[in-house]
Amino acid sequence: MARIVDNDGNIAIYGRLSWGNFTDWLITLCLGLIILLTTVSLGGVRPDTQLAILPLFAVLLTLHGIWLAVDDASPKRLSHIPFWFVPALLWMLCSVHWFSPAPWRGWYEMIYALQAFIFLWVLSNNVRSRAHLWLLIIISLAPAPIALFNGFYQFFQEPQRMLGAMTDYGLDLNADFLGRATGAFADPNSFAAFLLILLPSLLIMAGVTRLPKILRLLAFYIALIFFVGIALTQSYWASAAVVILMAIIPWFCFRRPKASLFYSCLGVLAAALIFTAMVIFHPFFKNGLERAQSNEGEGVRLVLWREAFNLIAENPISGVGAGAYRVAFEQSPRVSLADSPETPHNDYLLVLSQLGILGIVLFGIPILYVFICSFSLWRKEPFAVKLLDRGGTIMPPQRFFLSLGLAGTIALALCMTATFVFYIPALTLYGVLTFAILVKTTYKRKLTLPVHWIFRIEYFLLATCVGWSFYVLSSTKLEAHALELRARQQLGQIVDMRVHVSGNAKLLDQVLTLYEDAVLTDPQNADAWLGRSASLCQLYFRSPGEFERLAKKAVVSAERAVEISPHYWKTWAQLGVACSFYGEADLAEEALLKALELAPKNSNAHYYYAAFLSLDSEQREQAMISVRAALDINPKNTAARRLQQKLLIL
Repeated sequence: MARIVDNDGNIAIYGRLSWGNFTDWLITLCLGLIILLTTVSLGGVRPDTQLAILPLFAVLLTLHGIWLAVDDASPKRLSHIPFWFVPALLWMLCSVHWFSPAPWRGWYEMIYALQAFIFLWVLSNNVRSRAHLWLLIIISLAPAPIALFNGFYQFFQEPQRMLGAMTDYGLDLNADFLGRATGAFADPNSFAAFLLILLPSLLIMAGVTRLPKILRLLAFYIALIFFVGIALTQSYWASAAVVILMAIIPWFCFRRPKASLFYSCLGVLAAALIFTAMVIFHPFFKNGLERAQSNEGEGVRLVLWREAFNLIAENPISGVGAGAYRVAFEQSPRVSLADSPETPHNDYLLVLSQLGILGIVLFGIPILYVFICSFSLWRKEPFAVKLLDRGGTIMPPQRFFLSLGLAGTIALALCMTATFVFYIPALTLYGVLTFAILVKTTYKRKLTLPVHWIFRIEYFLLATCVGWSFYVLSSTKLEAHALELRARQQLGQIVDMRVHVSGNAKLLDQVLTLYEDAVLTDPQNADAWLGRSASLCQLYFRSPGEFERLAKKAVVSAERAVEISPHYWKTWAQLGVACSFYGEADLAEEALLKALELAPKNSNAHYYYAAFLSLDSEQREQAMISVRAALDINPKNTAARRLQQKLLIL
């Protein structure tokens, strides 16, 4: 009868029977749970989602501390690679504190970066065996069937219905996304990037002699489904990325250059022909291609990239500040769009424009160095080794995992050139996973730690304190962001439906309560102070005669926002609006002119000034000039259009 535990104390698949190995399995499951929950929750883009998942990072570091305390390996070694990213994180923190005109938004990015660092740290030092790594890879692939099922349903049915059932808040997708697959994400570009990052791993699993044939066939079948899913997103940058990947992947799968070249040409030709045929013969794809070429579609990237280069030229060393790309774009004297972008749809330009050359160097050099070293090691590894117990050859595990990491990193790099990976936490975590595979297979752990029981307790206490301190710090920022975002969406709906003029007064009170909670949770959130001021101003329409006391509160809230961000046009614009309601005409005009000075090409800045001037019958002509300027910049500004019609009638 076979024994469950062998003479060395090992169990098949599970590994060594010890508390350290048991804790390592728990850590692997926690890592997988973080990826799984983040992915199926719209990619983690909502602050509500981040707030719910945040305790898992504290639990992860606590488990890591327990592992450091109970693991009996001697000597105990840790990886030195994560420390290479500490200078980049410190520079990002300096940018938040000293350079960013929107530090509260910089903190959101800082939290995302710290989450990625924690994930990299734990993954580089734990997940010690191939069984652990395979489990993590399988869990990481698990969200794909859910996303693909949603994507196929959305393409043929209604995109909002499936995603709305997955959330506890209303979800309105952009009208441009109708008929496009978004999977478990809120936009098709993120879904396409998700499939692209995973696609190379499936193709390599199918192409190399490592797994059983039935699993290789399954991997190839799933890769074909991924291919179709990418096509259904109608993201044409992703189609180009697929063609590039089809040219690269065969070089990881075949030993002979002729075979690699043949399958590379075959894959490129097949992908190009399929995408071309879909555009020619299916009206959805044909119309999508025409839309993508316009400035309202994927062609807008050229506008965003040009402006990003201009921002880089103006601030080459420090950048505009962490989290400040949107602010800088809104205040650009060169270009304006109807909807202000959060990113330039290119993560390299995002980092360059926000953190400057120093930021891209600090983040980029460690990644590039690890990639080059991993590629050099991959070239030296034997392509296949003979099996002793049966005939044939098999790719050794070192080369196999290096192939997965290198191909996944290349796919991630392609996605970062055309979309916003960093602003989708799930995609960032997948990127960290592929990078960590390279770290684990290329480098040995060099940092030796003392193993005395006193040091073990200190490791546990340090990891636990860091984890829960990170949770406490981040939770306040994210909770305030979540409250402010929900209040902003509700306030927008109330104004659009004219409920603030005549309707359910309790709705506006609920919005005001959300803003009050947001400023109490994080007093440094200028968006929350702006929203509080704006919602207080809307109370004027309920009872104009009793508004003086509330108007004073609106002014105080706007002044607080100006104190936090004196170089942001919107804080001055809201101060001008609040002062106008309060009856301080001179202060209102001064603040509105300051907003125009900061954002001369912003349609709303001109509209606010025009609305203020329209209150004085002697300045109607100047008001008409300002409202025309607002409409010249953005013809879709409906508020400015209504004001123009009102001025023409009067």
